Amino acid sequence: MPSEEIQEIVDRIASKLQRSVIIDDPNVKLLYSSAHFGDEDPVRVDAILKRRANSKAIGHVLAQGVASWPRAGVIPSNAELGMQARICVPVRWRGELLALIMVMDPDGSFTMAEMAEISGIADRVAPLLADELSVADETSEQAVLDLVSQEPTVRRRALTEVASTRTAEDFALVTAIWLAIPETSSDASQAHVNVAMRSAFTLPTPVGVRGQLAAVDKRTAVLLLGSAKPVKVRAHAERMLTRVHDLSSGRFRAVAGIGPAVTGLDRAFETAELAALASRATDAGLKGSTTTWEELGPYGPLMRIPHDQLGPRALPAEVQRLLEVDGDRQLAVTLRAFLDAGGSAPTASAALNIHRTTLYYRLSRIEELTGYDLSDGRVRLTMHLGLTLMDLLPDVRHM
Repeated sequence: MPSEEIQEIVDRIASKLQRSVIIDDPNVKLLYSSAHFGDEDPVRVDAILKRRANSKAIGHVLAQGVASWPRAGVIPSNAELGMQARICVPVRWRGELLALIMVMDPDGSFTMAEMAEISGIADRVAPLLADELSVADETSEQAVLDLVSQEPTVRRRALTEVASTRTAEDFALVTAIWLAIPETSSDASQAHVNVAMRSAFTLPTPVGVRGQLAAVDKRTAVLLLGSAKPVKVRAHAERMLTRVHDLSSGRFRAVAGIGPAVTGLDRAFETAELAALASRATDAGLKGSTTTWEELGPYGPLMRIPHDQLGPRALPAEVQRLLEVDGDRQLAVTLRAFLDAGGSAPTASAALNIHRTTLYYRLSRIEELTGYDLSDGRVRLTMHLGLTLMDLLPDVRHM
């Protein structure tokens, strides 16, 4: 319930400064707004009408690092977005960011005295906002993270907490979506990532979803969707990625993995684990930006290999021997195509765009150089497994 006292404070300072003033939550969602004084821009008008600015405008704000600002600062204009400059003042209570006060400053005329005054307003509304937010009774993000923990004792405690706010019927089936920010996306603060991820949680859920639980943990996020019957969630995962992309302002990207539906919240950790593995495969470039566990096929078990164990020594001895004698990787590519084709020479030849005689010659060279018999089913299985594993080892694949 909005606070009348906070609204009065906003109206008074706006009238005194003769500038439009708003208070946004950390996700840049509108909480309070004053009347306009002829200084509004398209972004401000859109935010007032929709109670939220568009995602790219929010991304521009977050890209300035406002979530970690210790004091007031200036958000520069962005002509492409139709956005004029603003003064932004973080509102904190006991170190936690509660809100952002935004004051229009299109001509850069904001004075130091006005800056001090608006900073004082932040101090006044901080305890009022803290009291307002403390009323909310939502399942904590830590409880959700504990729910998908690998530790049974931790999961049991979390189930007790979640059960007090969620009904079993709403989560008869549980499907996990796992978002991850790849390690290569390093040009972003944790606060920026948190806002982008949590904003994705606010999107309308797919048809048939009766409840959701969500949490952010550093550079990953998990969304548990509850339903009575199986629901299609891929489109929702892709919309979440679009929201994160818009809010990132080009500073980071996200990938998504989707786990299979499981029965009940007590098994939520299973779908979350498989969704996380699917997102890891996506990050490795094996699939598109959104991947389901079922789509991984043979990559699924391979994704369970710890990242720090992935290297040349993870390959079977048979494949290591092949790579030793195959400098340009032509023989490895040929054998992979042959095994992928189930041992069908016509199919493999067509895939490689070579004559069947050339295929047979290369296969015989592999046997000659490695000493392994490709008619042996165990050798074929080992070679196929190792060559598939190489997809996770780009440094080895391109040596």
